[in-house]
Amino acid sequence: MSNKGDLVNLIRKTQTIVSIVLFFVVMLFCWQITDYELSEIQISYWGGDDMEYGWVWNSIIVLLSISIFFNNMIFIKKHVRLENKIIPYISFSIVAVSLFIVGLFNLDHILIHDVSACIYFFSYPLAIFTMAYLNRKKLLYKEWFTHLIFSVIMMVLPLTLLNFFNGFGFSEILHSLIVCIWNIHVAFKRFDITLPTIK
Repeated sequence: MSNKGDLVNLIRKTQTIVSIVLFFVVMLFCWQITDYELSEIQISYWGGDDMEYGWVWNSIIVLLSISIFFNNMIFIKKHVRLENKIIPYISFSIVAVSLFIVGLFNLDHILIHDVSACIYFFSYPLAIFTMAYLNRKKLLYKEWFTHLIFSVIMMVLPLTLLNFFNGFGFSEILHSLIVCIWNIHVAFKRFDITLPTIK
């Protein structure tokens, strides 16, 4: 790999880790300074106009969306086994733009916010699944299966939690945790081309 490629890789990994760490630090901060019960709310309440530090929460959502965009775009671009890249580029762009809008428009713009949040929630696992499915004949079996599992877990587990609580808080945090784990996984992905592919 060239020096330029090494630098891009280092920046990508660093910005992914930093943005994820900042996200969870801000999340814990907002959780501590509010009286909201996660079982009763959606975490976007932390970004409301009536919250003193609402701008901090909204800013970290915007930052995370940008981080996710670059991490996913570079992953797709660099992955030599991904032959069908156009749809994944579009799918992951929709994911990042949706999350960006969630951070830009808080719950005081409820229609824009909730529609964007819904698109983000459902489009992320769909984007991962679509990428793996379209490239199933070229991907290594282990990687294909990993993406499949991530997409299923990202969809099913948060939806399952909704049955136990009135609010979306715990479900959204679980979804965010899975998203962050997947982004770390792809940021540090090593491309081994010696193993058999899907038939």
